[in-house]
Amino acid sequence: MFVSPQELSVATTDPTQLELADWLARQLKRAVTFVVATPPEVDRAIRRLYDARSAGASRLDAEAETVSHEALLAATPIVNNAIAGALEQRASDIHIEASEHDTTIRYRVDGALRTVEVRPIDLHAAVVSRIKVLANLDIATRHVPQDGRIKLRHGHADVDLRVSILPTYWGEKVVCRLLDNRRAALPLDEVGFSTDERAIFERMIQSPHGLLLVTGPTGSGKSTTLYAALNAVRSPELNVVTVEDPVEYQLPGINQVQVNAKRGLTFAGALRSILRQDPDVILVGEIRDHETGVTAAEAALTGHLVLSSLHTNDALSAVTRLTEMGIEPHLVAPSLLGVVAQRLVRRVCPGCLERHTPDAAEATTLGLPELPRGFELVRGRGCTACHRTGYRGRIAVRELLEIDDTMRVLIARGAGIDELRTHAVATGFRSMRLAALRLLVTHQTSAREVLRVTRSGS
Repeated sequence: MFVSPQELSVATTDPTQLELADWLARQLKRAVTFVVATPPEVDRAIRRLYDARSAGASRLDAEAETVSHEALLAATPIVNNAIAGALEQRASDIHIEASEHDTTIRYRVDGALRTVEVRPIDLHAAVVSRIKVLANLDIATRHVPQDGRIKLRHGHADVDLRVSILPTYWGEKVVCRLLDNRRAALPLDEVGFSTDERAIFERMIQSPHGLLLVTGPTGSGKSTTLYAALNAVRSPELNVVTVEDPVEYQLPGINQVQVNAKRGLTFAGALRSILRQDPDVILVGEIRDHETGVTAAEAALTGHLVLSSLHTNDALSAVTRLTEMGIEPHLVAPSLLGVVAQRLVRRVCPGCLERHTPDAAEATTLGLPELPRGFELVRGRGCTACHRTGYRGRIAVRELLEIDDTMRVLIARGAGIDELRTHAVATGFRSMRLAALRLLVTHQTSAREVLRVTRSGS
């Protein structure tokens, strides 16, 4: 088959079907010509072009045709129970996914996924459609990703579900992120800062201008820390504006802008517009590119307090990450106030906590080769309260890098990360591993969690 804006050539075994050529010409607004081919050639072309591509879509089409009103009614309690169970178990996400024969529902609790229910595949399409109805999405569209939001009331709190739909081979996969709006109102003393860390952090956010970064992987609590910072600085005397992708929590008294790349509203574009709105404090959800980074740094230099997040493994790497984005060191050095790097470690469940004496190999791996005689650590045996995981709840471990004048000189002349680390340690910088070890020796977490979230050199 040959296609151009003016012409369509169609391979056929019967070139006498002139009415078909006329119909195609009218529908496609092109001149249509037939090219004679043998039946085996046509069959091979059809199999090559369409069979593999339609295999996955055919199941989605079949599902679309079989979703009836009765099926939607049957799916309603499944969806309701899934959401209620997730709230009861303090899950951060609900995963609903299809395989050839089953629908699996999983919760992410304390950072780990656990399977809570497996059902036959029969009602999968209806379950997905029910969620789409709640999220005001198009139930007839099954071949492209969709994103939406569900708002509901749970007890005395408002809970939002951020819904993501993704077409997969056996059916659409749903992930619902649960956003408890109470977390948006957390004060600094409830987000896990130690006394020393809180003093440093408050000193940075009370600066009238500068750039403060919170770094860590996805799901490390960066947004919670940034919102706590906003709660600490906001007042009727300040114009506080955020640009986020997406807006997770709604905060009273703060102007929040949601990025919409499809309509041309990017982080950098929104930030430039915000700077014309006479802001005092700006939160940029994430610095992802050179343009956003440069604009944020320049805003920090021109009298604005800018809070943002960055994906790096530790605090010192944030400095080099900014320069790798193409932000000049002479711009990073005067604008950067500090960096908070963080992870979340799971707390040992108090209901099944047991003490144990670490062996020599475990102590060495932790970086504690010499322990006092009789020194004990804790772990969880697993019980019904923690669903046999041994953990219940999480706590943040952090490292705080405050930029002093000497560090600014080092950054401005392009010093490497080893030189930056040497100066930071000499001025009291404590690594994330040390913060995690503090939780370990105070019996809040286990050795396994410390090794999972921190490196020996961090």
